[in-house]
Amino acid sequence: MNLKKVFKSDLGKSISSGYLLFFMNNIVALFLTPYILKFVTKEEYGLYVLCVDFLAWVAFLEFGTNKVIESKAGHLIAKGDTDKLNKVFNASLFFQVLVAILIFPLFYTLLIYGIDKPTVPYLPLIIIVFSISASLSVFKSLFSATIIASKKIHLDNRIQFATNVLNYLLILLLVPFVGVLGMALITLLTTLIMLYRSNYRVKKLFPEIKISFQNFHFEELKELFSLGIYFSLGSIATLFLTKIDSFVIGREFGLEQVAAFYITVKLFMLTQKVFQMFLNNFRPHVSQLYGANKYDEIIKFYTHVTPIVLFLGAFSVAFVLFINPFFVELWVGESFYLSDDFSLLFGVALILELFTLLARIILIPCLFHIKAITLIKFVEGIARISFLMFFYLWGNFTLLIIPISTVVVSYILGVVFFYVKMKHFSDNFNVELNNNRIDFIYITSIVLLLLLFYNQDIQSYFKYFLLISSILGMIFLIRKNRKEFKKSLSIFIK
Repeated sequence: MNLKKVFKSDLGKSISSGYLLFFMNNIVALFLTPYILKFVTKEEYGLYVLCVDFLAWVAFLEFGTNKVIESKAGHLIAKGDTDKLNKVFNASLFFQVLVAILIFPLFYTLLIYGIDKPTVPYLPLIIIVFSISASLSVFKSLFSATIIASKKIHLDNRIQFATNVLNYLLILLLVPFVGVLGMALITLLTTLIMLYRSNYRVKKLFPEIKISFQNFHFEELKELFSLGIYFSLGSIATLFLTKIDSFVIGREFGLEQVAAFYITVKLFMLTQKVFQMFLNNFRPHVSQLYGANKYDEIIKFYTHVTPIVLFLGAFSVAFVLFINPFFVELWVGESFYLSDDFSLLFGVALILELFTLLARIILIPCLFHIKAITLIKFVEGIARISFLMFFYLWGNFTLLIIPISTVVVSYILGVVFFYVKMKHFSDNFNVELNNNRIDFIYITSIVLLLLLFYNQDIQSYFKYFLLISSILGMIFLIRKNRKEFKKSLSIFIK
């Protein structure tokens, strides 16, 4: 496969620009926080962080409609149905108008009455400015979803990169003089610029989309809403699952252990993010393949990519297990490192998550059994709470029970569920799903070895098992499936 062609393709540009944006944001955030704190009080900075975090939460009021657009538009683009695309876009757009009108008073009320009155100058005005930014952000989500559906994620990344650079530069230059109010105005300015650039890009990509209330059809909105509500519920369930660990640790073991938890799993979370960013770039491509009825190519991609990602994931987890104690000690001190056992269990849970992520990369863009996928997330949350409550009431509740519950529940309601769902998907379109059992057996062996022999002091050797098995698996795949893997990837390199 020609590397030059790969990097010039939409997929190659999307992956590289996504990583560039990711690293820039994380590196800048590392240095920007102490810089801002030189010029504002902790209370003012706390208000700023709260408002920025709240901007992400308002996305739930979209009821998942923009998430559906990302998949639905991909199907319509592949079919060349521009008339339907125009109607779907306008249905979502005018619904976002209603959402934006609701967000403004809701955002303002929740913040102005939901926090203790801090001694921050211009408090009502600051929250008003952030409320406007929150209202406008729903339109940006729609434009981003449409750009992503075109498979040109790199264009959306470029817009975010440029506006983020502007945001950081304005903060560096102006925060010594303007304080938190100025930072709120900077956020509003960059939101407006991002919205303008995204709107311009959508018009260039899809000149057939004409924004007009005449193109609004309630039937299209009803269809978006019927699926979107499940996307929204799924996001809530996912957020709940990601926050339950820190909540339980803080309640039962104290806030110091919460800090140690976040520091101990930091490298694992970064590893997970790297894999997520890479794989999410394939979503619009899968969506368009589905719209073009190329089900066999979707299955081939899944069949060849899944074992590679799993072995790479196992290798990455093993690597992190080796360096994590030394990393934490150098970073903040060894007292913040929970234990090797905790790291091992959390790392195995990450491998299980990668398997389910791969299945979701296929099923969600195809809008296949969305209701079942959402429901299983809620069941997973209930099962996690039930598992923890059982050991709590039994009186044998320790810190390690938390990652153990993640491994057990994620295997049964994640790995097994998505293994079956992928089989349903392939059977539904009469396409044979090869090698899926090998992936399933590898993950099952990891979980069984970990749990069955956990009390026999083999956990110190488990990272060696992950390292060696992943290397041998990669060597086997390279020798056996290299040509098939290149062929399946070539579908996306155009």
